Amino acid sequence: MNQPSPTYSYSHAEPAPSKAINPVLVVVGVAAVLLGAGYIAFQYLPSSKLEERATEGAGGKTKLLDAKGSAVHPLSKHVEVTGFRIREDKNQRVTVQMVIVNHSAADIAGLEMQVGLYAKNEQVVEFPVKVKSLGPFEVAEGTGQATTKLRAYEIPDWQFLSAKVTITAP
Repeated sequence: MNQPSPTYSYSHAEPAPSKAINPVLVVVGVAAVLLGAGYIAFQYLPSSKLEERATEGAGGKTKLLDAKGSAVHPLSKHVEVTGFRIREDKNQRVTVQMVIVNHSAADIAGLEMQVGLYAKNEQVVEFPVKVKSLGPFEVAEGTGQATTKLRAYEIPDWQFLSAKVTITAP
């Protein structure tokens, strides 16, 4: 009594063909959105107040200005002065040793600067420093004679000092 077993078949409805988006249009759309966002960010976000660019006259030349509106040397953002050691010589003149760092990929020859040391936003001493040559990404030692009525032990310790550097040459 073998009877054949019934076979059941299930039929699924064929899915409707979907319309695919052209990949070239997707790439063009994403690029347009990113370029537009970059343009808006570049045009409308505020720039740094310490390095505003101002045009001078009809010459169209640009120069860097600090917050007070005075000119800033283009190398200022690449030169760092740090690691101060303050001592007196035999004649009781204050000598300041420091480390000068060139953060740029350019050689700097004949670097001259005026360094001011500040404690609590008040100038303690100011002195000139000259470095003959400073190679790319190089560190050099500099020494300056400070003209001050203070003695070396009256000047705050190095960790309480901050430097403000004005490059005068090259």
